Amino acid sequence: MVAALLAIRDGLIPPTWHTGDVPADYGIDLVRDAPREAPVRTALVLARGRWGFNAAVLVRAAAESVPAA
Repeated sequence: MVAALLAIRDGLIPPTWHTGDVPADYGIDLVRDAPREAPVRTALVLARGRWGFNAAVLVRAAAESVPAA
């Protein structure tokens, strides 16, 4: 969760660790080896744990506020 929130705040996508080469036929754009700068507005966090624990959380950047006139 923290990594997703920091990615949104900093505009920096963290790399996916421990991932080998992915064939180009898969059409997956993985961030590997080093972070990638990009605007991030939404992030999906998936978590799996022991005894069948599964969770998914979608976080989104807050809408920019407009000052009142």
